[in-house]
Amino acid sequence: MKLTGMHSASAGPSSQIFLLELPFAAEHVKATSTHLSTMAATTSLSETLENFTSATGAAAQGLPDSSALLPPKDGITLLDTKNDIFLAYLQALALRNLNVIRSIKHGSDSEEAQKLSEDITKKLVEHRVYLERGVKPLESKIKYQVDKVVRAAEDEERAALQKNKAGAQSKARSKTDGAEKDSDEESSDSDEEDAIDAAAYRPNPASFAAATSASEDANAARRQKSKEDGVYRPPRISAPAMPTTEAREKKDRSRPERSRTLDEYVSQELSGAPMAEPSIGSTITAGGRKTKSDKQQREEAERTAYEETNLVRLPKESKKERAKRTAKERQGGGFGGEEWKGLGDSLDRIGDLTRRKGGKDSALEKSRKRNFVEDGPRGSGIGDAFETKRRRMEKKAGRR
Repeated sequence: MKLTGMHSASAGPSSQIFLLELPFAAEHVKATSTHLSTMAATTSLSETLENFTSATGAAAQGLPDSSALLPPKDGITLLDTKNDIFLAYLQALALRNLNVIRSIKHGSDSEEAQKLSEDITKKLVEHRVYLERGVKPLESKIKYQVDKVVRAAEDEERAALQKNKAGAQSKARSKTDGAEKDSDEESSDSDEEDAIDAAAYRPNPASFAAATSASEDANAARRQKSKEDGVYRPPRISAPAMPTTEAREKKDRSRPERSRTLDEYVSQELSGAPMAEPSIGSTITAGGRKTKSDKQQREEAERTAYEETNLVRLPKESKKERAKRTAKERQGGGFGGEEWKGLGDSLDRIGDLTRRKGGKDSALEKSRKRNFVEDGPRGSGIGDAFETKRRRMEKKAGRR
């Protein structure tokens, strides 16, 4: 046993605190503290386990149902595959970013980090190819079926919502009618006669369900047959009617053509507004027999502007195009209006009907092509050609 003294700073310099040190005091204090800490640890561990159990149960109850997370039995496997590939792509991308950050922060081996980054990049490229070259074309092919299924589900939800709303309205209406009947029977009778159920005139989805189910059954049978013989049979879809311009063309044909000559005459001679005129003589064509119209001048101006802008020379008008344009101008009507344009056409039509379709000339046409021979003295023209030919042959024989 040992007596030890200590000065107390709070009691003053003369006061001392004497402690009695025993040999077994340290071991006793240590054992006591260990026992107390063990009891506290045991108590806290049990409480922690209880709290963890209760928290786990509450968290398990808050988790969504597994049936909602797992893919449906009759679902589209392509969409599930797309989600899995996209998730793997995001994981690989996050791993690559983490590898780059670690290599910069910790200064790890650059070769090993580069090799790991290359492997992850190859995996990213593989997932990207699967998404763009594999999933995307297949998804575009089944887009019609997916839209059809989604539309059917939305229609079913909308029909159920309308049904619930109609039921609530009918219940509220029945309560209102009952209160009015208690207050006044006559007014309630009139209200019941005038009341119209809004849901009675809504479209009936059941009428469309039969046709939809029939088409789906036909498509299912077609798919089953395709699986058996391995021949792809596309779903039967009613082809939409392509837009046509037939009505507009009929309307344009029925509308009489306006005389461009009269329009130019009215705009040039009868109008008092100032207007730009071409140079004198620049509109004269065909040796002074014709003049260029406003349309021809606009076409030439457009052609010149295009050539000057693009620094190219457009090809000249071919003979076929020129003949077509001439025929169109002939049919366009002249100064007298549309009533006079058929005079020349009728004459051309008579000539076309009497003209032969090619081949050899007739005897009448051959006779018209003979040279005119005047009558001379009797016997002057007989044998002249033969004598000329005979003399030519004799000269050739004498030369030999």
